[in-house]
Amino acid sequence: MRLTNLAAASLLIAALPVLPQTALASSYSKEALAPAARTLIAEVEKYGAGDPSRDPEGDLLKLADLRKRVEANGTVPAEARGNMESAFGAAHFYSRRYAKAVEYYNVAAALFEEGKAAPSELAGLYSNIGTILSSLGRYDEAETSHRRALAIRESLEGKRGPAVASSLFGIGYVYYRTGRIEESLPFLRESVSQQLEFLKPANPLIVVRMTSLASVLGRSGREAEGLEVARRAEEIGRKQLGEKHPTYAIALHNLGTALIEAGSYEEAIPMLREALRVRINTIGEKASGTALSLRNLATALKKTGAMDEAEELTRRAAEIFARSGETDTPQALAYLYNELADLSARRGDWAKYDQWEQKSRDEADKKLADTNFERAHIHLYHAEKLAERGNFSEALPIAERWVPVMQKALIAGHKDRIWAELLLARLRQQASGGAASWTLADGAIAQLSAKLGDMAVTDRQLVREAETNRQSALIYFDAAMAAGDQERAFTALQLTNITDLALGQQFASDNDPKNATESATLRRNLLELGRRIDQLRGQHIIALEAHQNDKATALETQLVELGKQKAIAEADLNKRFPDFVQRYRPAPISLAQFRTTLTPQDHLLAPVEAPSRNTIVTITRDGMTWHQAAYTKQVASLRAAVDDPAADLEKYPFAEASAIYRQLFPQGLKRGSRILFHGGGSLASLPLSLLVTRDYSGSLRDAPWLVRDASFQVIGNLALRLNPAKHVRRQGNPVVAGIGGVDLPPTTTPGERRPQLAGLFRSGRPAMRSISELPDLPNAAGELRQIADALPGNQDMLLIGADAREERIKAADLSKANIIAFATHGLVADDVRGLWEPALLLGTSGPDSGEDGLLGASEIARLNLDADWVILSACNTSSGQSRGGPVYSGLATAFAQAGARALMLSHWQVRDDAAARLSVATVRGSGKGLGRAEALRRAQIGLLRDRKLSGAAHPAIWAPFVIVEN
Repeated sequence: MRLTNLAAASLLIAALPVLPQTALASSYSKEALAPAARTLIAEVEKYGAGDPSRDPEGDLLKLADLRKRVEANGTVPAEARGNMESAFGAAHFYSRRYAKAVEYYNVAAALFEEGKAAPSELAGLYSNIGTILSSLGRYDEAETSHRRALAIRESLEGKRGPAVASSLFGIGYVYYRTGRIEESLPFLRESVSQQLEFLKPANPLIVVRMTSLASVLGRSGREAEGLEVARRAEEIGRKQLGEKHPTYAIALHNLGTALIEAGSYEEAIPMLREALRVRINTIGEKASGTALSLRNLATALKKTGAMDEAEELTRRAAEIFARSGETDTPQALAYLYNELADLSARRGDWAKYDQWEQKSRDEADKKLADTNFERAHIHLYHAEKLAERGNFSEALPIAERWVPVMQKALIAGHKDRIWAELLLARLRQQASGGAASWTLADGAIAQLSAKLGDMAVTDRQLVREAETNRQSALIYFDAAMAAGDQERAFTALQLTNITDLALGQQFASDNDPKNATESATLRRNLLELGRRIDQLRGQHIIALEAHQNDKATALETQLVELGKQKAIAEADLNKRFPDFVQRYRPAPISLAQFRTTLTPQDHLLAPVEAPSRNTIVTITRDGMTWHQAAYTKQVASLRAAVDDPAADLEKYPFAEASAIYRQLFPQGLKRGSRILFHGGGSLASLPLSLLVTRDYSGSLRDAPWLVRDASFQVIGNLALRLNPAKHVRRQGNPVVAGIGGVDLPPTTTPGERRPQLAGLFRSGRPAMRSISELPDLPNAAGELRQIADALPGNQDMLLIGADAREERIKAADLSKANIIAFATHGLVADDVRGLWEPALLLGTSGPDSGEDGLLGASEIARLNLDADWVILSACNTSSGQSRGGPVYSGLATAFAQAGARALMLSHWQVRDDAAARLSVATVRGSGKGLGRAEALRRAQIGLLRDRKLSGAAHPAIWAPFVIVEN
């Protein structure tokens, strides 16, 4: 359910750059005028020097009296009368009568021209007119006005200057609002460039226009570049304006919102908290800008599970909007009420849900036309919740009424239309107690499958749409289960997990020209075609809404032609580089196909987690079964037992471990089984090897651990199993690349002993103080040498200590390595300000190296690897980009994108000595012909049996690692 449109209007700033004000300079001689005229002119000039926002209604009354006296005098020059009409325009503007303001400004412009006013003043007036016309949606007139201003300013400043920059921004904004995004970018880029060149660093316009450019870059699919610009805007605002300036709040707010759209919820939260604090201090608690920050902070908090605070902030935002009537979009208040209804439903408070949802529908019905898809969306959400409570007969008519509105307003592949059609099909099934409307459902799921496999869709767009797409796949999954249709259920299961995977795809280098492979170049060309198609679709919608039928027809023709070009380009990429496509866009395979890849020992375990229930799907060579399970609290209990490095290594919650085992494997498992785990959610945070196969109390070393009976590995891409030989390199002796043993700066406290952990994952582009607090890795160098010695061959590459610096790693040819092992610290975004993605700590040769010493996930994704597997012997490397993202995103996804076919990752902080033992033993076992998962299993058993190693029998020590097959 998409509850709130976060970005459409809250990111791009339209009216702030140029605020209406009256002209001050005069081209006439006041001394030549009679005293009465000079007195009247002085009154006019007071308005030009004053603040038109302070008391606009009072100004209008005073100006009306002034006009009578000016007209009665008859000798006041045209330019002075123009200043008076401009003051009328400003008063109407700040009274929110924008159309009236334009009328007065146009009169003022005519008087300025008649009186031969200073060209700069006339240009400023045209610029103001253009800005207001844009806010009114009169874009053709707005562009004309901005171009008039630009022509005058270029005659004064040439092609570059501060005023020219302002007009360029105005034209770019008009193009953006009319769906001509690609045309808008050159104007916005040039505007920002000139602002940086000509304005003083402390001028707030720099921050405003940079953050606006960042928004448009994001809308165009250039999310990585947009985030970079947004970060620069925040940095400039922080350094030049400070926390007491309202424009700095804009930069913080927009950066936080962009991070939400990128799925970086944990990093967005501190930005939005700071934006909220600054806004309250500068514009007050009841301002509409404050409500925007409340709303978006609530969204990020909800994504990370902080429901109570999210609800309180959403309620405050709704109260502000309801009281002031100021919202960024007409549907904003309806969606806020809808969000409050959703939060009530999640905690089972249906009485509160009914109150908020009724307010949401009333607001939508009052503000939006009955053909508006946003209004339809709110009613359909209510239908979905009615069905959740078993009211199918009441829900179905609502869906029958509003789904056609979605179908008419949205293209077939739009995420909200797909969701709506699947909801209708499912409601028909539930209301009738019979078969689903498979024609409708299959058509919608085919659109979803095609979009998830579309190489012309940016990874970050899939991130933005992942929640709705996953919800659509879950509806199809429920319908298939109700019908007992295994094939459809298996398709839905894969689509559900692909949408989870999309959240980890945000580090792919969609637009990176450094990625010069032919496949990547073809992909970038496809993305460009996709952007052009999206732009034309936006223009087409605008043309239809404006009843510009000829223009709409011409745009349709262009869309058809571009669609043909896209289809040809896609076919070429799929034919020439199928492996590339399969890695970036895994496609569902049939159940029959998949079962042929399984051995008699294999059990695919695929949890499908939804807000109201968890379904465990099990597939073997003999068939497919599913059942419900409730294990969330028990998983949390087991994680708590292993997460804390200082935990009691003599205690373990065996009851919870056996309870989860019984839920996952009600029929039990035979010794020698191999568990293939596919999916995300809470269960993905737990290596199943630490479960116990029966009720037990006793010593840790003698416990019936599941690791004694079965190996365990994660399967990220089921389709790759259809031809495993293509994805494993077995030619000649393996080449090992070992990287790590980084020298850390001194501790902040002289003589302080560092904790002996394999790594400490923190978020943030850390200050030297936070790096200095990281624990030493005394076993890292030896671990890497032992891994290399464990396998035959003499071409290994060991980059240890100072040789492991970032610039050296990027320059090395890692494509020759079969196995790449990192033994260094990892850092996960969210906890230290400034780090916006997971990274490996490597160090640099110095400040002139051009590197920061952190190999970030986006940089990892651009490496050219051809590795059978990558070992990350450090802490928590299975974590997502943030706590709001799925497990196995972040570093894991980045290495997969770079070309790693399998990875060995950890779920929590690992003791340094244990990490070295496990990684070396696993590599040795693999070198003797064991499968990776079996080699890890034997290494774990060997460690937990070791009586000489303190605490070795506790899963916190022997169970953190897991094998992930890409």
